[in-house]
Order: sequence, then C-alpha cells, then structure tokens
Amino acid sequence: MDLKLSVEKLPDPVRQLIQSEPTIKSRLDGGEKLEAILRNREWAEEWLEHSADFYQLEGLKKIVVRYAGLPFEIDSLIKATGEENVLTGAETRVAVAKLRRSGIVHSVRKAWGDQLLYLPEDTVPMWLPLLFPIIHSPLNEAAKLEISYASKEYRLPLSLELLAAWQQFDRQPMTWTVKGRLHRHPFVRMQSGLRITSQELADLTITYPNNDQLPAYAALALDLGLRSKVLRRQNNEIRLSMSGLSAWLALEPTEADSRLHDWIMTRIGESDPAIHITASALSAINGLDWHEDHCLAVTIGQEKAIELWLGLMESFGWLERGSYRDGKVFRKKYSKRSANDQTTPESASMFVQPDGEIFVPPATSLKQRWVLSEIAELVTADELVVYQLTRNACIKAFQAGHTFQSVISFLEQGAAIPLPEPVTGALADWFSPLGKVVFADVLLLRAINPEVADHLKQNPEIAELLLEHVGDRDFIIDRESYPDMLARLQKIGYPAQTVDQALSRKHEIMPPVPPDDEFSEEEQGWIYRRQALSAFTADRAIPGTEELFPGISSVPAAWLSKPRTYHASTSKEVIQRAIDWQTSIRLEVNGAERTFHPKNFRDEGEKWSVLGQWKVDPGNDVMNVRPETVSILADEISEVMIVLPALEELETH
Repeated sequence: MDLKLSVEKLPDPVRQLIQSEPTIKSRLDGGEKLEAILRNREWAEEWLEHSADFYQLEGLKKIVVRYAGLPFEIDSLIKATGEENVLTGAETRVAVAKLRRSGIVHSVRKAWGDQLLYLPEDTVPMWLPLLFPIIHSPLNEAAKLEISYASKEYRLPLSLELLAAWQQFDRQPMTWTVKGRLHRHPFVRMQSGLRITSQELADLTITYPNNDQLPAYAALALDLGLRSKVLRRQNNEIRLSMSGLSAWLALEPTEADSRLHDWIMTRIGESDPAIHITASALSAINGLDWHEDHCLAVTIGQEKAIELWLGLMESFGWLERGSYRDGKVFRKKYSKRSANDQTTPESASMFVQPDGEIFVPPATSLKQRWVLSEIAELVTADELVVYQLTRNACIKAFQAGHTFQSVISFLEQGAAIPLPEPVTGALADWFSPLGKVVFADVLLLRAINPEVADHLKQNPEIAELLLEHVGDRDFIIDRESYPDMLARLQKIGYPAQTVDQALSRKHEIMPPVPPDDEFSEEEQGWIYRRQALSAFTADRAIPGTEELFPGISSVPAAWLSKPRTYHASTSKEVIQRAIDWQTSIRLEVNGAERTFHPKNFRDEGEKWSVLGQWKVDPGNDVMNVRPETVSILADEISEVMIVLPALEELETH
C-alpha cells in the first residue's frame, strides 16, 4: 500500500501520536501536511539525525532489504534480526513500535485479528539511499572509450509506446463474453502498437486474468492504462476515459515516464524485494553518465535482480546498456527533473515538409503526438518520429472528428510557420469529399403489416413523431423520441417490444463488472496485486510497554535496575522472564559483567544452565556475524538483571 492511502486510513489515536513526534510536529506547525512530511527526504534526514536510535535504524535497514514494500509479520522480522547478531526480539518489537509512532512503518489487521506490518511501497526509494548510500562513480572519459555498446533495436520511451496501444481503445473498446473470454480483435490491435516482447518479460512473476489470451506485455499495457485512468473498465468493456486521457496528455513526456516507472517498480517489485531495492537504487542515480552495474548492489545475492531490472528498463526505452572490460555498464536516457525546474518550449514542436512528411522531435508533447496519430500515418518510430499525411489518413482524421481547418490550424501551430502550399492543397483535395454522405443515429419502428402501419400514420399523436416512411410498414424515428413513442403506442393499444427486450433475445446478458471508481486506488489495474492491504483494517493502536512486555508492572523493580545477587531459583526466574520477553540479561560471570541473550534452559537434575548468545555493544565490528550458542552454568552466575530497550518514547496517551 502506498503512503497516500496509508495516511488516509490512519485511525485518529495513531495519527495524533505520529503528529506529536518532534520532527513531524515542527513541520506541521509550519503548515505542511502529514503525507507531504512523511515522503520528504529532508524530513527523513532530520529524523535520522535527531530521533532515530540504533535499534530503529537496524530494524528499518532489515525491513528495507528483507521486505522492501511487502507486508510482514513481527515474528518474521524478529527471526530475521535474530539470524544475525543484531537485535533481540524485544529490541525489534520496541523498534517497530517507535517506527510506527514516527509514521514510517504502518500496520493493518486481518479480519481474524492477525497483524501485518509494512513500509509504504513508494517510500522505499527514499529510505534506501539514506540507509545504504549508493556509491556510484561515473566512468571517466577515457573509460567511456572502452565501452562496447549492445546492438539492439531502438525503443521509444514507454510513455510513447503506450500511446499507440491505448489509441486502439478509441477505435474499439475491449470486451469479453459471458464466459469471461476476451473478444480477439481489440487486444490484437492493441498489441500491434507495442514492440516489447514476451521474452523480455519472461522472468517476471506477474499474474493476471486471461493469461492464456493476453501476453505479459499486453497485460502490462492494460494495467498501466487502468492505473493511469486513461482507460476505464465498466459494463463488461474497457474503453478510453476522456477525462483521464486529457489529464495524461497534459503531462510532459518525462513526467509521464517517471510515473510509469514508479508504478512498474511497485507492481513488479512487490513480487520480489530484491527487484524493488534494485529499482530504488537506480532511482537514486540522477544523471546521464555511464555506471557499472554492480554499483546498484545493496545486499548479497542481488545480481539476478540487477540484470533483470536493467534489462527491463532497456526494453522500456529508459536505459542504454553496454560492456566495459569484464563487466556491464548502463546509462540512463533521461533524468528526473525537480519540481522547480523550468522548461522552455521549443519554437517548433514539429516540422512539416512539402511532400507531407512530418518530423517529430523528442520534445513534442504527448497531446500533439496523440493528435498526429489521428491525422497522419506513422512511417518511422525512432528518436526522430516521422509521420506522413495521406488521403487515407485524412479519412481517419475526419472519422475522429477533425476538419480541414482544424488540421491546418494544428499543424501550423506546431510548426510555428504557415504550411507549404503543396501540403495545404493536398489536404483541401483530400478533405473535400468527406462528409457528403453520413450515417444518422436513428431508430427503425416496424409494424407487423401494412394495415397496422397505416393505422399508426393516421394517428396524429404518432404521426408527429414519425420522421420518414420507409417501404410499406417501416418508419424512421428520432432516437431521443423513443421513450415518448413507447408511451403513445401503449396508449393507443399497440404496446411495442422495447429495444432492451429485443437485444436480450438476440444476445446473452453478461454479468455487470463494477466501474473502476468502485475499486480502491490500490486495486485498480489488470495485474493481480500480491496482497491488497487496503482490504484490511488499519491497526487502531500502537503497543505500549505493558503490551510489549506482559506483566511488567508486577515484576520487582530490582530485576530491571542493576545486576544483583539472587538465590539460584530466583536467578532462574529472572532469566525465564527475560526469555519470555525475548530480551537480554546483564550478568556477572567470573568477575566480568557482560550482556547475554538467553534462549532456553538445560536442566540436569538439581543443576541447570542457560543457553544463548553473548551480545556485543551497538556498532561493534563483530556485529552482523552469526553468533555461537554458549551454555552458562547456574553456579557461574553471580549477579543478574533484565535489560530492556529504552521505553520513554512509547507513551501512547
């Protein structure tokens, strides 16, 4: 689930606790919104410097590399941090509670009460480079001369590839039968506009409806169309949404590609955290220089994910790849601009030649490209796209609602100069016969025989709604007069079969499909989500001290204050409580005071020993090394106390 939806679902008690966190409160007092704060890198840096403790940092690092944006259970995280000598179960639980109190980690409950924790998927790219700085020194000029470039067909950026696929829905919506099978022609035409191949997506683990009919690249185009709201699903069909299309075409191409990248990162990354962190690491590299692939490695075993993701980015036209010495290198083909960057439109966004060819440079807007595909025929889709004005293209333009004058105005505005005379003359010739013959959207009223037809024609109330008499028993009526005509026929004793009744006899009625606005934003799309957290209820409380450490109020204060000498049975009771809480103990063994993480007891008659691992101080070089289990005899323990993480920040009222 993303941050926007997570913040919207926050229960008031949890929201109030988050808003009281010092680094957040100061920004709220300055007029910032909570969601904007939690996705602000400057706030994240401030939180890391002033609010985060060692245990929160280690817990957050483990969440990012182990789960990325995937939901997880607290026991799974405790096991992950316990596999390495990092955090005890108690330290992990307290760290997660504090991360929730800072609005970084969120929690939902399933219907039966089980808890799922998660880092909002769109915040992973922010936290990854802050916790694991991406070291990426670009290749120098001398090294660039040694690059062997991969020979691959040029790919348009995905935003432009998708325009051609989505435009097919303007000509014919995608529909499916009562048995759930897609009608073939619409999706075949959609696929013709894409150069991405099934082989390029073969390693992705995505599932979606009708996977035996739709290849993965077509399903991805459909998913992104629904996610961007360019496409709309309603009444057993998927068609263009004019409002969604208008909003999308208003974006600059680089902004459209940036949004597509983020959606793909979460859609595909949710199936594999290694892909998600690879994509996040790549997002942290801003610039158009060449880099070696291994600079994206954050954790061990990431090589396959790096190769898969960079290959995917190359297929989507966002990246160029090559070889350098014994390794591989990549270069971004576009760089994200900040919100403050100003763009200056070129004086001309297209160049119209006397022979009717139109040269379209990369800076041409999405809206202009959409119109060009309606009024001209595509010749070449390369870095410089070429269209051709033709007679057939003018027919297509007329059917899309364009006129001779509107085409002239559009081309002259884009070219910033008057059109060449041969082009104007050709367009005038090609448009001149268009519109001379038209289809009218009317209804046919048919009588069963000529006698009934004459009776209808002689009735004044019926006759005034008849536009034209065709043959001896048919009439043409205006479609808008249909309800009125139906009522008048009923009144004079000729109740007519309705249009809906006629259609229901001719076609099977298919079960309705809910429109997209009945789906949550997280659920929109065609590709199945691995787990739609929006279906669950937001956790209504952050655990306090008593919930994290059951029975703590009844434990003697001396057990928690400093190491003391106890009878062997009391020492065992103290250690048992630490085991129940999954926390450490501080004990004196052979005259030395050390911290120990007890796991269980070994009883040998009246004697006993405790099994566990020695703990090291935070930041010690031997941390993150798999600990060895040791056994300590009861007779070796002279003093003992329970060690708990700092609990001062866990006030929940």
